[in-house]
Amino acid sequence: MEAQRPAPGDLIQTEILALLGAAGPLSRAEIAQLLRVGAATVTDHTRRLIGEGFIRELKPHVSSGKGRPRVPLQLVPTAAHVLGLRVAIDHLAGVVVGLDGQITDEFRLPLRVAESPVPLLTQVLREEIEARRNTTPIRGVGIAVPGMVDPMTGVVRLSAIMDWHDLPLAAELGRALPVPILVDNDLRSSTTAELLFGMGRDHDDFLVLGIGDGLGMGVVLERRVQRGADGLSGEFGHMPVDRNGPRCNCGNRGCLQSLVGQTALLERARRAGVELGPGDGLSELVDAAERGERAVLAVLDEAGELLGRSVAGVVNVLAVKAVKV
Repeated sequence: MEAQRPAPGDLIQTEILALLGAAGPLSRAEIAQLLRVGAATVTDHTRRLIGEGFIRELKPHVSSGKGRPRVPLQLVPTAAHVLGLRVAIDHLAGVVVGLDGQITDEFRLPLRVAESPVPLLTQVLREEIEARRNTTPIRGVGIAVPGMVDPMTGVVRLSAIMDWHDLPLAAELGRALPVPILVDNDLRSSTTAELLFGMGRDHDDFLVLGIGDGLGMGVVLERRVQRGADGLSGEFGHMPVDRNGPRCNCGNRGCLQSLVGQTALLERARRAGVELGPGDGLSELVDAAERGERAVLAVLDEAGELLGRSVAGVVNVLAVKAVKV
């Protein structure tokens, strides 16, 4: 018999909603078995969810055997919607999601908010919430940002790409908007989504690797997203791999992302004689790789080996069974 896992208090209600959204009506005992939590925990949380109108009881199912009738619980997907907003350096990407995890709307705005984040984000969110007031009322907002974020307070401790330092984003937006605001690191947000609606369907322990100009790693162990003691875990790109390597934007030398991040790859390709356009050059680098240009393939091969060995080290330490890239 599989050991029962500790109840993750911060996600258990969301896990119940996600499970009912994917599997359809289930009894409390079935929910407890599938999520590997105690029956009392499920009873307590489902009582609250019923009281808030997020789930409802169906007619009892009477089996031919002995025992109490099974009472299925059903999700009410339209009872609430949440708005998720991902902040990037040159745009905002938003989705509206029902309780079943289904996206009901999405949008993208070519807006730079780095220099004035609170006023600009307040304006965008207020307009999006108001536009849906009579159709899909928004009950909460989640904001995913690049950088080191304390998820308990919503303070962005450091976002180098946005040039934010100790920005109390959740508190500032919460004072201006009529719904709860949650702010977290963008990769950790993606990792939570994977736990609820993706790899978490089949795995209790896995990694999510985020590859861009920086490198991040989301870690799920025993169905809990690992945040670290201070909430700032996941800075995989700043793992030191070469003490004589190039200077990283964190100030140290030889961080992994300074060798295999997008900027590093482009610089190495240019040094190898690859002609890239005046923009970021990433699309040209991909095109050159697809054409089989040897110089580009050599750069990517070396970077891929270093990245693969680094990820393998984490896999061996944590003994996870799956990695999402």
